[in-house]
Amino acid sequence: MQLPDFCECQHPLIQALQEQTDRELLRQFQSEPTQGRAFVALFCRYALMVYALVSHAAPAGVQVDYLFATTWRYLFQQLREFSPPEGLTSLQSWVVDRTGDWLSRAEIPPPDQIRYQLPVAPPPLWCYLQDALDQLATPLRTVMLLKTVGRWSDEQIGQELDLTPEQVAALIPIGQNELMAHLPADIWSIYLQEQPQPEVAS
Repeated sequence: MQLPDFCECQHPLIQALQEQTDRELLRQFQSEPTQGRAFVALFCRYALMVYALVSHAAPAGVQVDYLFATTWRYLFQQLREFSPPEGLTSLQSWVVDRTGDWLSRAEIPPPDQIRYQLPVAPPPLWCYLQDALDQLATPLRTVMLLKTVGRWSDEQIGQELDLTPEQVAALIPIGQNELMAHLPADIWSIYLQEQPQPEVAS
């Protein structure tokens, strides 16, 4: 099994957090929702372990990547509510347990139905992009979901929403700007600085 390379782990913002305990990173993640670096640091600590665990639960590479990403989306939500017991410094056992819990319930689509690409949207970026999508107004959110997740054409979106393709094309840059405005600044720095805007994975 070839493990992926997570370049975000070498970013200076993440390297600066290396000496912090898991408990300290968790506290920062929960108390500072406008910053994403603490979650990325936790991801970097446990990404390879989680990838190794999920690789045994799916037969195809694209399914492993998809399951890996959905596992981290689950961990992202769980960590927001997790209250560690007194004295806990490492989340390793918790991550293993929660990963097993997700793997016992996750449904894996056939490879030809998966649009997720790990290099395009690493799990932390995917989590924060999904959060940003949730903050868009409903009509604009629908357009962006159909465009970025469904990869629909402007014509298809227009037919679905009773808009002209020109109206859809005019809404896309507005949606992109609003989407990026809702991303934490450090997530932008880690993943998107001097890079093209990514597509949101499904």
